[in-house]
Amino acid sequence: MGIWASSYFKTCKPRSRLTGSQWADKYRLIPAGTSPEPGEWRTSRTPYLREPLDAATDKKTEIVVFCASSQVGKSEALLNILGYYADQEPAPQLMLQPTVEMAEAFSKERIDPMFRVSPGLAGKLEDGKDGRGSSRKSSTTIRMKHYAGGYLALVGANSPAGLASRPIRVLLCDEVDRFGVTKEGDPLKLAIQRTQNFANRKIIIVSTPTIKGASKIEEWFEKSDQRQFFVPCPHCGEEMLLKWALVHWDKDEEGNALPDTAAMFCPHCGAKIRGAYKPDLPMLQKGRWRASNPDSRIKGYHINALYSPWVNLRDLVEEFVSADKNKDKHGLMEFVNLKLGETWEEIVYGADHWVHLHRRREYYPSDEILPEGVLLLTAGVDVQHDRLECTVYGWGIGRECWGIQHRVLYGKPDDPGTWQQLDAFLQMTYRMSNGVNLTVSCVCVDSGDGTYTSNVYQYTKARERLRVFSIKGRGGVGVPFISVPTKSNVWNATLFTLGVDSGKSLVMGRLSIEDEGVGFVHYPMQAERGFNEEFFKHLTSEVLERTFEKGVVKMAWKKIRDRNEALDCAVYATAALEILSPNFDYLAEFYKSGGAKPTSSRPRGVLSPGITI
Repeated sequence: MGIWASSYFKTCKPRSRLTGSQWADKYRLIPAGTSPEPGEWRTSRTPYLREPLDAATDKKTEIVVFCASSQVGKSEALLNILGYYADQEPAPQLMLQPTVEMAEAFSKERIDPMFRVSPGLAGKLEDGKDGRGSSRKSSTTIRMKHYAGGYLALVGANSPAGLASRPIRVLLCDEVDRFGVTKEGDPLKLAIQRTQNFANRKIIIVSTPTIKGASKIEEWFEKSDQRQFFVPCPHCGEEMLLKWALVHWDKDEEGNALPDTAAMFCPHCGAKIRGAYKPDLPMLQKGRWRASNPDSRIKGYHINALYSPWVNLRDLVEEFVSADKNKDKHGLMEFVNLKLGETWEEIVYGADHWVHLHRRREYYPSDEILPEGVLLLTAGVDVQHDRLECTVYGWGIGRECWGIQHRVLYGKPDDPGTWQQLDAFLQMTYRMSNGVNLTVSCVCVDSGDGTYTSNVYQYTKARERLRVFSIKGRGGVGVPFISVPTKSNVWNATLFTLGVDSGKSLVMGRLSIEDEGVGFVHYPMQAERGFNEEFFKHLTSEVLERTFEKGVVKMAWKKIRDRNEALDCAVYATAALEILSPNFDYLAEFYKSGGAKPTSSRPRGVLSPGITI
């Protein structure tokens, strides 16, 4: 019998009428090293996944949306769905990942092992040949899996060329909130267009949410029937959603949280329904999905990490308390997105925000002595065509911050005299109240728009031993604030790439803190320090604005005033702090002793490698 006849009979053999969850329970095996619970798949371990799996394989359902936190099994759910269609209803499938690299990693680390070990999938992939040249083309590759009756293509949203002229019946979109917009348009919309030739198409859209108003998964969930998972109280029987507001914990006499006391209480009867560790499985197994928008034909599901059988409540409390105590906006955002599965709502200030900050200034006790609490100095330098602008900030425990000096240094950046002015400013010595002298520990200098980039590299290269570094900004949501430095320039100068959107969000978040202490930013009243009205107008010259690009909602920082040098300097000085990553408790002990070595051993990560105090 020829290969085509064999494939025909494989495709046409009668199929058992299994649901997605039934197929997974019967035929899915989880390989070791890919999950905290390898072995036979059991939907009973994650009962909230049963209905989404069945909906994704139900003939009456076309679109399924899954808005979820991390650690709830959404990746395993996607694997179950693609495995079902490869085995039970062979068809062209496409999995869309945020990037080509992520698509390839998912293929090698998750899909290939699943096909190797699962009883329902073993031997289904058509083996290809290794080697090079047209005569050695493989039918199954990293990004293309062929099986009888269909295939699975893996494409990165950053390179949607793989979508062209490819009809798709089953579309699996993973982490859609991390999709960008390419020159071809929105990759999600392009992918959906490839399914239009199939009357029985399936579109599965999965993601952890990001920023409110710019979240694709939020947009799709709002269009859906908006299902949430209700569980009955084991004491009174009333149904409830597991929400963060139901979680409580004790504190010690000093006000420190005690995560081991974490517990969840019923909102109806007040009884304790969960302790500090993993959730009660029988309670979850009695849960059910309820729709709040039942008229929608799109089935949408929302779930958070409080339902996960792998997540301890104490760990969630510990993570939240740490971010909250340190006024860590990014940490809180990650907690809301990754643990609660909810969008983060940015606080947007208006054009008069500068007035409030200007009025909030305070008199520093001395013009000659640093404010009490300052343990470290950093600086940010913005390069303009006719001047350099530089701000020195002081930092203390909890990243409490003090503006020390802002200086405008006039002169073209290709004039050595301009950089001599900067040297003189950065080399100034500041005195602490105990008599210990401080100098600026780290400086970040903007490498400019290309006109004076070489001048900046030349300057910083000669001063890297003093921790003076070149930086360049990169926009975009999700770009990390600090990336690994490179030296890909003619001067071989160390160059840090900054996620400027992340940096601006961090700075503006700290400026919104009203209570002195952790994360609060102080500014001096003294005019000679340079923090005048003009400075604060420049500091608050950008706002986070919702925009539309090729029909896609994006959140981006937009100028409301022409000049933003003070904001850039604040971002660069903050980046300098993050590059150092100091241990402030150690520094406090060090300077308390007048600069003598503390009795305790110096911990790792006091300052970055090669930096001494």
